[in-house]
Amino acid sequence: MKRLLLCLILSVAPSLLQAQQTKLTVIDFPNIPEIAVPDGMGYNDFYSKKSPAKIVFGVSDPGHQLKESLTNAAYTIKYLKPRGLPYEIELVLYGKAILTANSFNEKYASYAALYSELNKHGVVFSICNNSLSALNESADDLYDFMKVIPAGILQIAKKQHQGFAYIHNTK
Repeated sequence: MKRLLLCLILSVAPSLLQAQQTKLTVIDFPNIPEIAVPDGMGYNDFYSKKSPAKIVFGVSDPGHQLKESLTNAAYTIKYLKPRGLPYEIELVLYGKAILTANSFNEKYASYAALYSELNKHGVVFSICNNSLSALNESADDLYDFMKVIPAGILQIAKKQHQGFAYIHNTK
Protein backbone atom coordinates (compact mmCIF):
# COMPACT_ATOMS: atom_id res chain seq x y z
CA MET A 1 0.00 0.00 0.00
CA LYS A 2 2.82 2.42 0.88
CA ARG A 3 4.53 1.59 -2.41
CA LEU A 4 1.32 2.30 -4.36
CA LEU A 5 0.85 5.61 -2.56
CA LEU A 6 4.48 6.58 -3.21
CA CYS A 7 4.12 5.74 -6.92
CA LEU A 8 0.96 7.82 -7.10
CA ILE A 9 2.63 10.80 -5.42
CA LEU A 10 5.68 10.56 -7.69
CA SER A 11 3.52 10.38 -10.80
CA VAL A 12 1.44 13.44 -9.83
CA ALA A 13 4.24 15.56 -8.33
CA PRO A 14 5.81 16.71 -11.64
CA SER A 15 2.51 18.04 -12.96
CA LEU A 16 1.82 19.82 -9.67
CA LEU A 17 5.29 21.33 -9.71
CA GLN A 18 4.85 22.46 -13.32
CA ALA A 19 1.47 24.04 -12.49
CA GLN A 20 3.10 25.97 -9.65
CA GLN A 21 5.96 27.09 -11.86
CA THR A 22 3.70 28.39 -14.64
CA LYS A 23 1.57 30.49 -12.26
CA LEU A 24 2.75 34.05 -12.90
CA THR A 25 2.50 37.14 -10.76
CA VAL A 26 -0.22 39.51 -11.88
CA ILE A 27 0.84 43.14 -12.19
CA ASP A 28 -1.99 45.62 -11.75
CA PHE A 29 -2.08 48.98 -13.51
CA PRO A 30 -4.93 51.47 -13.08
CA ASN A 31 -7.61 51.05 -15.78
CA ILE A 32 -5.63 48.32 -17.62
CA PRO A 33 -7.65 45.08 -17.64
CA GLU A 34 -6.02 41.67 -17.43
CA ILE A 35 -5.65 39.69 -20.66
CA ALA A 36 -4.75 36.01 -20.41
CA VAL A 37 -1.95 34.66 -22.59
CA PRO A 38 -2.86 31.19 -23.91
CA ASP A 39 -0.52 28.34 -22.98
CA GLY A 40 2.19 27.74 -25.54
CA MET A 41 2.10 31.33 -26.80
CA GLY A 42 5.30 33.23 -26.21
CA TYR A 43 8.60 34.45 -27.54
CA ASN A 44 10.66 31.26 -27.15
CA ASP A 45 13.46 32.84 -25.12
CA PHE A 46 13.89 35.71 -27.61
CA TYR A 47 14.22 38.27 -24.83
CA SER A 48 17.06 37.74 -22.36
CA LYS A 49 19.61 39.65 -20.29
CA LYS A 50 21.73 39.84 -23.43
CA SER A 51 18.76 40.91 -25.54
CA PRO A 52 16.17 42.88 -23.50
CA ALA A 53 13.02 44.37 -24.97
CA LYS A 54 13.94 48.02 -25.66
CA ILE A 55 11.03 50.28 -26.58
CA VAL A 56 10.66 54.04 -26.93
CA PHE A 57 7.23 55.60 -27.40
CA GLY A 58 6.99 59.02 -29.02
CA VAL A 59 3.84 60.83 -27.90
CA SER A 60 2.67 64.27 -29.02
CA ASP A 61 -1.12 63.96 -28.50
CA PRO A 62 -2.48 64.08 -24.93
CA GLY A 63 -5.59 62.10 -25.86
CA HIS A 64 -5.98 58.78 -27.66
CA GLN A 65 -2.33 58.50 -28.69
CA LEU A 66 -1.08 58.90 -25.12
CA LYS A 67 -3.67 56.48 -23.74
CA GLU A 68 -2.72 53.87 -26.35
CA SER A 69 1.00 54.28 -25.63
CA LEU A 70 0.50 53.95 -21.87
CA THR A 71 -1.67 50.88 -22.39
CA ASN A 72 0.95 49.30 -24.66
CA ALA A 73 3.70 50.00 -22.12
CA ALA A 74 1.60 48.45 -19.34
CA TYR A 75 0.82 45.28 -21.32
CA THR A 76 4.48 44.93 -22.28
CA ILE A 77 5.43 44.96 -18.60
CA LYS A 78 2.53 42.67 -17.67
CA TYR A 79 3.90 40.08 -20.09
CA LEU A 80 7.65 40.43 -19.58
CA LYS A 81 8.18 41.15 -15.88
CA PRO A 82 6.41 38.10 -14.39
CA ARG A 83 8.45 35.89 -16.71
CA GLY A 84 11.68 37.48 -15.55
CA LEU A 85 12.34 38.96 -19.00
CA PRO A 86 14.25 42.26 -19.04
CA TYR A 87 12.96 45.42 -20.64
CA GLU A 88 13.72 49.11 -21.03
CA ILE A 89 10.79 51.38 -21.81
CA GLU A 90 10.83 55.13 -22.29
CA LEU A 91 7.95 57.47 -23.09
CA VAL A 92 9.05 60.69 -24.76
CA LEU A 93 6.38 63.35 -24.39
CA TYR A 94 6.53 66.32 -26.72
CA GLY A 95 4.07 68.79 -28.22
CA LYS A 96 0.80 69.08 -26.30
CA ALA A 97 1.39 65.71 -24.59
CA ILE A 98 3.74 67.50 -22.17
CA LEU A 99 0.67 69.16 -20.63
CA THR A 100 -0.20 65.80 -19.05
CA ALA A 101 3.15 65.81 -17.21
CA ASN A 102 2.17 68.91 -15.22
CA SER A 103 1.23 67.61 -11.78
CA PHE A 104 -1.07 70.63 -11.26
CA ASN A 105 -3.02 70.29 -14.52
CA GLU A 106 -6.45 69.06 -13.41
CA LYS A 107 -7.58 68.38 -16.98
CA TYR A 108 -5.09 65.50 -17.22
CA ALA A 109 -5.04 64.35 -13.57
CA SER A 110 -6.53 61.00 -14.64
CA TYR A 111 -3.09 59.98 -15.99
CA ALA A 112 -1.31 60.49 -12.64
CA ALA A 113 -1.90 57.04 -11.12
CA LEU A 114 -0.88 55.17 -14.28
CA TYR A 115 2.18 57.37 -14.77
CA SER A 116 3.28 56.65 -11.21
CA GLU A 117 2.67 52.92 -11.42
CA LEU A 118 4.50 52.59 -14.74
CA ASN A 119 7.42 54.52 -13.29
CA LYS A 120 7.52 52.11 -10.31
CA HIS A 121 8.01 49.32 -12.86
CA GLY A 122 10.92 51.10 -14.52
CA VAL A 123 9.32 53.20 -17.26
CA VAL A 124 11.29 56.39 -17.94
CA PHE A 125 9.35 59.55 -18.79
CA SER A 126 11.25 62.17 -20.82
CA ILE A 127 9.73 65.60 -21.35
CA CYS A 128 10.73 67.81 -24.29
CA ASN A 129 12.22 71.12 -23.17
CA ASN A 130 11.36 72.71 -26.53
CA SER A 131 7.69 71.89 -25.95
CA LEU A 132 7.82 73.16 -22.36
CA SER A 133 9.13 76.47 -23.65
CA ALA A 134 6.71 76.69 -26.59
CA LEU A 135 3.71 76.01 -24.33
CA ASN A 136 4.94 78.23 -21.47
CA GLU A 137 5.08 75.34 -19.01
CA SER A 138 7.49 75.06 -16.09
CA ALA A 139 9.74 72.08 -15.44
CA ASP A 140 9.13 72.71 -11.74
CA ASP A 141 5.50 71.60 -12.19
CA LEU A 142 6.33 68.14 -13.60
CA TYR A 143 5.86 64.94 -11.65
CA ASP A 144 9.04 64.28 -9.64
CA PHE A 145 9.99 61.15 -11.60
CA MET A 146 9.88 62.86 -15.01
CA LYS A 147 13.05 64.21 -16.58
CA VAL A 148 13.44 67.10 -18.99
CA ILE A 149 15.47 66.43 -22.12
CA PRO A 150 16.54 69.07 -24.70
CA ALA A 151 14.40 67.87 -27.62
CA GLY A 152 11.86 65.07 -27.84
CA ILE A 153 12.57 64.21 -31.47
CA LEU A 154 16.32 64.02 -30.85
CA GLN A 155 15.71 61.78 -27.81
CA ILE A 156 13.71 59.38 -29.98
CA ALA A 157 16.47 59.36 -32.61
CA LYS A 158 19.08 58.74 -29.88
CA LYS A 159 17.10 55.78 -28.54
CA GLN A 160 16.75 54.32 -32.02
CA HIS A 161 20.55 54.52 -32.41
CA GLN A 162 20.80 52.66 -29.10
CA GLY A 163 18.70 49.80 -30.47
CA PHE A 164 15.27 50.78 -29.16
CA ALA A 165 12.19 50.00 -31.24
CA TYR A 166 10.29 53.22 -31.91
CA ILE A 167 6.54 53.02 -31.40
CA HIS A 168 4.37 55.91 -32.52
CA ASN A 169 0.70 55.14 -32.00
CA THR A 170 -1.59 57.08 -34.30
CA LYS A 171 -4.02 59.66 -33.05
